[in-house]
Amino acid sequence: TDDINGLKIASLKYADLPDDLRIRFDTYVLDVVVVSEADEDEVREMFLRLQNGTSLKAQEKRNAMPGNMRNFVKELVKHPFFNSCKFANTRYTHDHVAAQMTLLELQGGPCNLKNVDLNKMYASQVEFDPNCWKAKKIKKVLDFLYAAFPEKAPELERYSVISLYAIASHLLVKFVVNERAKDIFDWFVSFESYRREQEELPEDQVDSEMIVYHERVSHSTDAIDSLTWRHEFLLRKFLKAYPDLPLKDDQRLFTHEQRMAIFRRDSGICRVKIKCDGQKCDWDNWEADHIVPWAKGGKTTVANGQVACQPCNSSKGKS
Repeated sequence: TDDINGLKIASLKYADLPDDLRIRFDTYVLDVVVVSEADEDEVREMFLRLQNGTSLKAQEKRNAMPGNMRNFVKELVKHPFFNSCKFANTRYTHDHVAAQMTLLELQGGPCNLKNVDLNKMYASQVEFDPNCWKAKKIKKVLDFLYAAFPEKAPELERYSVISLYAIASHLLVKFVVNERAKDIFDWFVSFESYRREQEELPEDQVDSEMIVYHERVSHSTDAIDSLTWRHEFLLRKFLKAYPDLPLKDDQRLFTHEQRMAIFRRDSGICRVKIKCDGQKCDWDNWEADHIVPWAKGGKTTVANGQVACQPCNSSKGKS
């Protein structure tokens, strides 16, 4: 706090002030503007305009921006995975990381995650649909990470969380990992232990890749070059640790010809029988279902397909 008339007032209480300063304090006129009939977005926009001349951090400014993207990020931060992270939500740090995760998913992989890029995302995604498949994918990845790290983990620094998110997002698409969350935990804790051991060694004995990794997590951590290198490096390390990880079938949906073969083989009768007793479906009202789910490594073949009525197929997906 600046001195007033040569008097140091820092840390002084009101009662400690000289009489003339207390009088000045009591008689100071404050201008108050009452805003009525304004919606929440208008209030946020006004707050942002008023604060533009202050030293607010970038995410604090984004938190005041109107639109669905801001609201979506605020909802993401409520996910319990963020409670497992080492860093606190000081000055919206969790919001910042959640926004970076969202941009990673929207871009389909490593990309620039700097403040200017996040600002563009907030501005261009004002009408973002929180129920779109990308939004659901983000929540699915966070669920997977929370299954891997159900308790606070000191290894979960900001930069490592972003890399783990990118790896988990990739694995969930390409590999059968739904039941392998524990493997993610074991591998990453082991990797971090190895990294710390390497930092204690003389420079001429350090693993050369770990030297590069240290540099990539120390400088320009939000740049695409750093993120891409870390993603490829860590993904390679994980797949080397678990070479038995099964790939998902590249073909997700049954072709028209496969659907015809399945429908004729099953005589159009629902084989799932969760919501029905095996009802007869017509061609325009049935689903080709994987007997062994695709997400668990089931192949998209006629042998692994079966007729399902729509109610049964929906219920199977929720079970």
